[in-house]
Amino acid sequence: MVTQAAEGRRVFVFAGGGTGGHLYPAIALAEELRRRVPDAEVVFVGTPRGLEAKVVPRLGWPLHVIAVRGMRRRLTAANVMVPVRAAASLAQSLVLLRRLRPAAVVGTGGYVSGPVLVAAWLLGLPRLIQEQNVRPGATTLLLARIVHEVHVSYQESIAFFRNQGKVRLSGNPVRRYPPQLSPQQARQNLGLAPDKKTVLVFGGSQGAHRINEAMLGALPALMTRPDVQLIWGTGSNDFARVAGAAATWKDRVLVREYIDDIYTAYRASDLAVCRAGAITLAELQLFGLPALLVPYPFAAAQHQEWNARTLAQHGAARVVLDRDFTAERCVVELTPLLEDEEGLKRMGARMAELARPEAAARIVEAILALAARADAHAGDAEPKG
Repeated sequence: MVTQAAEGRRVFVFAGGGTGGHLYPAIALAEELRRRVPDAEVVFVGTPRGLEAKVVPRLGWPLHVIAVRGMRRRLTAANVMVPVRAAASLAQSLVLLRRLRPAAVVGTGGYVSGPVLVAAWLLGLPRLIQEQNVRPGATTLLLARIVHEVHVSYQESIAFFRNQGKVRLSGNPVRRYPPQLSPQQARQNLGLAPDKKTVLVFGGSQGAHRINEAMLGALPALMTRPDVQLIWGTGSNDFARVAGAAATWKDRVLVREYIDDIYTAYRASDLAVCRAGAITLAELQLFGLPALLVPYPFAAAQHQEWNARTLAQHGAARVVLDRDFTAERCVVELTPLLEDEEGLKRMGARMAELARPEAAARIVEAILALAARADAHAGDAEPKG
C-alpha cells in the first residue's frame, strides 16, 4: 500500500485518549514528529466523550471520532453494547485508514487504540504502540501481538510481554518545557519566598480529595516550621475550602484551583505530594523532584500503585496508599523528609536517573523508520505475533 496522502503529504495517525495519561503522550509525539517533518499531516482518532474531544481541536489538530467505548467494571446494561460498538468502530477505522493511507499508525493506549491498530494490521500498515505505565494495560498486551514495535517506559515492563524482541525501552514522551529557571527564580515568579523549602501538592487537573483532606489536617503542624511553604493545586471541588483554611498562612501557602504553569511549580519545589499517574511521574523525573506518592486506588489494574512502588524501589519516592493517607500519616511522612536535606537530595538524584528526556525523539525516530521500511518494502512488513 502506498503510504501517502492523496495530495502527497505523509499522514501519521495517532490513536489514544479517554484520559490525559493516554492523550498527552500522543500529543508530545505529534509535536516532535511535526518538528522533524514540518509538512507531515498529523491526525488524531478518539471518541466524542474522551478528553481528546476538548484538547485536540483546541491545539489545532484534526480529530476523527469513532464509536468505541470501554467495558464497565461492574455488570451493567451498557456492556451489552460494547461488542456492537467495537465492530462499528473497527469498520469506521478501516474506512478512515483506507481514505488517509497513513505512513504509520501509533497507539498510546486506552480502548480507542484497539480498533484503530487492528484496522492498521488488517490493512498492512506500519504500526507501533507506546505504553506509559510500569504494568502494561490489557489493551497494550493484546495489541502487542499485531504491532511492529512496543515502546515501554520502564525496564520492569518488558517482562510482561510474550514477544520481547519487539519491545523497546524508550521512556514516556512529554511535551517540551521552557528553559529552566533556578529554584529561587521560580519561587519568586510565583510570589513565594526564594529561600524556603517548598512542597508542591496536587492531584491532576481534577485535584485529589483524599490528598486535600489529609493536607488540610496536617497544615497547622506543617506551618509550625517557618522554613516551609506550599504550592497547592486543589482542583475545583475543594478549592474554596482549602483557600479559606490556608488564608491564615497566605504568605506561605499558594493555593490554586489549577496550576497553569506546572513546570515553574516543579522547578520551585523541593518535594511533591501527588498521585502516581505515568505522565506526572515522567515530569517529576525530568525535574529530579522527589515525591511522596499517594496512588489513585481506582486506576485500572492498579497501574498507579505499580508505578509508585517501582519509583520507591529505586529510592526516588515514598509511597502511602490512599486508604492510609490521613493527616497524621502525612505529618509522619513529610517531617523527616523535610528535615533531612541530604536525604531529599539523594531521592531527587535517583528520580533524575530515571528520566528519559529523549523519549519523544526516540519514538518518533522509530515511527519514521517503520514508515521508511514500509516504503522500501511495500507489503512486506508484517510482524509475526
